[in-house]
Amino acid sequence: MFANLKVGRVIKVVEDTSRKDIYKEDRGSRSFPISIFYPALDNAINDIETNLISLFSPAIHEAIDTFSNVGIHIEKLKEVNISLKDHANPIPNTSFPVVLFSPGFGIDRDLYIEITTALVQKGYIVVAISVPYDSFLTVFPNGEVVIQAERHPNDKTQIKTRMQDVQLVLDSLEKWNQEKFFNGLFDTDNIAVLGHSLGGATVFNIAAIDERIRCAILYDASLHLIDQTMPKIPILNIRQEASSYEEYLVAILDEDDEEQNKNIATRYIKKQMEMYEHLPKSSSFIKVIGAKHLSFSTISRLISEESPEVMKSIQELTIAFLQEFLSGNSGVYKEMINDQNRPTNCIKIDGNGLPITLANRK
Repeated sequence: MFANLKVGRVIKVVEDTSRKDIYKEDRGSRSFPISIFYPALDNAINDIETNLISLFSPAIHEAIDTFSNVGIHIEKLKEVNISLKDHANPIPNTSFPVVLFSPGFGIDRDLYIEITTALVQKGYIVVAISVPYDSFLTVFPNGEVVIQAERHPNDKTQIKTRMQDVQLVLDSLEKWNQEKFFNGLFDTDNIAVLGHSLGGATVFNIAAIDERIRCAILYDASLHLIDQTMPKIPILNIRQEASSYEEYLVAILDEDDEEQNKNIATRYIKKQMEMYEHLPKSSSFIKVIGAKHLSFSTISRLISEESPEVMKSIQELTIAFLQEFLSGNSGVYKEMINDQNRPTNCIKIDGNGLPITLANRK
């Protein structure tokens, strides 16, 4: 296993000329930026440390204004230190497993920087896929800024769009491998998908239909929106602390429509029970004590005080699962998650979202 590797980043714009963008007045082609985070040469970085604001270049001022409009001011952004360099030289003559990442609704692709850098440091490439007009802010490499749309299609249409985006990126990996800069950096035989919230439902559905995917990780996924078809690969379902029907219903009580909330919570648990029953036995269901829905992203650090143990546990679960089911290090996750070794704030749950006891162990 790698020690803490250095992190490089390249931003690309992916275009699908076969699809029209429903948000564009001129109905132009669907296009979206992605961030490719990859292991970089030590001598190309020189331990450069910067803060969160740098991720939004070349539209830093627009990004600061947008954050400020939602109550997150520049002083808070500067508190999140990161260590990466754009266009740093990749580690040569080596290929690394690839993790495609789909963000939660409204959240920028790079606002998962803690988990992204943690994965790259352990020898993974992370391709973070933006969703323009969905995220509250999307910055293209030419400086174009796209703000969240006031209206969106229904949930199923949004997930279909995201799935098409993810598959387009999957299809592009081999082409990027031929570029002089990357030169075979992507290990296209070892690909995982990771998603948060709406992105979690997206990658679950992708994992059920695309044989290139080796395993999938769901961060508090929108389980009520997943399809009927179950993936045949290992799935790690990490939930916020409110993982049962009663807990989850309380967690979303601040929403306006009580009947709708009950309907969503019911569908959540129904789907989770189906997953627990039908997914491969290698799959794992965990809730993290102290975690809320936004705890899986950097947004949580910007708007609330939260124990750093929450993100640390999410990172440890993710890395151990990928080591075993993507990198082929047999037993790494199983050993980490057994009763003696798992982090104390990580609890095994069943399909109802309840802690597993000896009586109801799967």
